[in-house]
Amino acid sequence: MLAGLAAGALALFPAAGMGASAGSPPASASGDGWRLGVAEVPAPQAPGAKVRTPVRIEVLAGQLGEGGAPLQAVAAGQAAQQLAEDALDAWVGVWPEESASLPAGVRAVALGWSAAPMAIMRTDTDIHAWSDLSGRTVCLSADGRSGGELAARFGAIEQIYASATDALLALRIGQCDAAVQDEDFLRQLLTFPEWKKFSAQLAPYRTQKLTRLLRDDLPASLKAAVRRATSQERLRELARQQARDIAFEVYLDQTVPDCH
Repeated sequence: MLAGLAAGALALFPAAGMGASAGSPPASASGDGWRLGVAEVPAPQAPGAKVRTPVRIEVLAGQLGEGGAPLQAVAAGQAAQQLAEDALDAWVGVWPEESASLPAGVRAVALGWSAAPMAIMRTDTDIHAWSDLSGRTVCLSADGRSGGELAARFGAIEQIYASATDALLALRIGQCDAAVQDEDFLRQLLTFPEWKKFSAQLAPYRTQKLTRLLRDDLPASLKAAVRRATSQERLRELARQQARDIAFEVYLDQTVPDCH
């Protein structure tokens, strides 16, 4: 039976290739490609450590982008100015609405990716509203976007894990009552049949979209590469593989130890 489960999982997840590559710098990180700013850059994966796929889609867009995009950690409030000063070519992330005024030569485009906080739970949960999280445990990842907010807003008990894989595994084995991540990532994850028992949802209580900031004076070839790497179609493609890889990482950690 276990052999059958493993074979079925491998059929569902033919490779966890993104996770392996996502933990390493892009091949052309020497500077030949465009320079991408994101709010947080993942630490390099330690030799021999378990593969963990980043949950922020903009990180994957840079690491796996056309031409290579050396990632630079740049806070949202500093992104526009660094672009104007030629320290960056592009920046992707949640851009504060109060920063709507842009320097000359910098353009903002909404990417259509929902980074709004969404929760998933076991289908037999008694949590039916965000307010029900008061005094309940919520699994979050260190590279997620909701740390501190759920405790302050709803009185939830936040448990922070090193990665989305670890946070979702904790949900599956009963260490928390809910897990919260970007809406569009979780909706993709829930397309896999093994997540059917964890498909109870709390829809986002606020909207939050990703935005791309881009320098107007970039050469046309680089500008086209940035647009392709961060297009809505490309983000959806990355999200499908990202969800597949993270689901496979959860499967390995939950199922393989049970085989021994």
